[in-house]
Amino acid sequence: MFRYFLPRKNRKILDEAEAIHASLVRNRIYSQDTLSARDKEALDELDHRYAPLVKARDYAGLEKLNADSMRIGNKLFPPSPWDGWRENVEVFVVSAIMALAVRTFFLQPFKIPTGSMEPTLFGVEPQLTSAPPPNPAVRAWDFVVHGKSYSRVATKQGGRVVSMKGGTIFIWFEYTDLYLVDSQGNQETDRVWIRPSDVESKLGIYPVGTIDREGHALTDRTYKPGEVLANYVTQTGDQVLVDKVTYNFRPPRRGEVFIFKTAGIEGLENEHGAGGEGSEDFIKRCVGLAGDIATVKPPMLLINNAPATGAPAFAKQFARSDNYPGYTLVPYGGWVSPGSLPCVGDTAHPDRPFDPYDAGNSQTYYVPADCYWAMGDNSPDSEDSRYWDGVPRQNLIGRGYFVFWPFTPRWGFIR
Repeated sequence: MFRYFLPRKNRKILDEAEAIHASLVRNRIYSQDTLSARDKEALDELDHRYAPLVKARDYAGLEKLNADSMRIGNKLFPPSPWDGWRENVEVFVVSAIMALAVRTFFLQPFKIPTGSMEPTLFGVEPQLTSAPPPNPAVRAWDFVVHGKSYSRVATKQGGRVVSMKGGTIFIWFEYTDLYLVDSQGNQETDRVWIRPSDVESKLGIYPVGTIDREGHALTDRTYKPGEVLANYVTQTGDQVLVDKVTYNFRPPRRGEVFIFKTAGIEGLENEHGAGGEGSEDFIKRCVGLAGDIATVKPPMLLINNAPATGAPAFAKQFARSDNYPGYTLVPYGGWVSPGSLPCVGDTAHPDRPFDPYDAGNSQTYYVPADCYWAMGDNSPDSEDSRYWDGVPRQNLIGRGYFVFWPFTPRWGFIR
């Protein structure tokens, strides 16, 4: 701190002394196998002179020492045009190693892929719109602050969508190629930057010869040349930091949002196949611990015959407030986990259409040993432990900790 009160010349001498001394020490380490004993002694002598002069505030002595060090240093370590590049590479490598260490052991960024945790956390959510995209300045602001991106894709010669194929670029950017063929057999490919399931469910685009998700008639739409194929706004998934430290010292608690791998979970197919090496990462809320009995009685979730506690989201689910839908039942025909107990009400009214919101029915599950019961806050649209049983302890990655982007009302600590 005292340095800021020194005359400018003295501050400059101190700064130069620190830089020159550090350079000498670094170069001596790099070249210690090639330096002669005499050169090492000269460098050691320079090294030992710096500390006493700095302590004594001998600026004249430091200025002379800097000159001596530069003369000897340039002789022993001639400047190279690659020195600047080498230092930049060193900084980059060290920074990369530190970033990997932080990601591996402390905090890992994670992008929410789906809407299963809404309204606590939002996933990638494309929405159709009839309005044209705004000007570039508004688009840039909306993306940086709100995580919104605008897309408008028009056909070239038109035709019918005969197939679609998804892909990724640099792991993070998902897209779907739509293949169109017109009446003359001309082909074209149009790319939309969302995954195939969202192209169908959100944009309503299906290949010819398929039945839509509502079971409607075969899709047979023909697009005219230049017709808008897709015009939509995409809300990017919330970007969160995953705390990878806490679960090394304690297990998850009821109510915490946690992230886990899907590999090896019975009944849950992942991107490498069931039980495949590696897997997607899922994010859900931990609602039950090993040995718990979880009962869904819409809109309630009972843990050991008492309303679930441990997070503000539970009370909001029970009241169906703040856009929380309440907990719902697994529809008939759904794959029910092997850990489930008999479902009350499933056969009471076989002729009545199943209502997953019906509080007169309930479904009960037993949480296996060394497992955690995971459920999404968007219960009607969440494939979770109700379908594929508990999450084994070894699959845990960490605790959902902080939403760092975009800057929406959800920004901040995850509860």
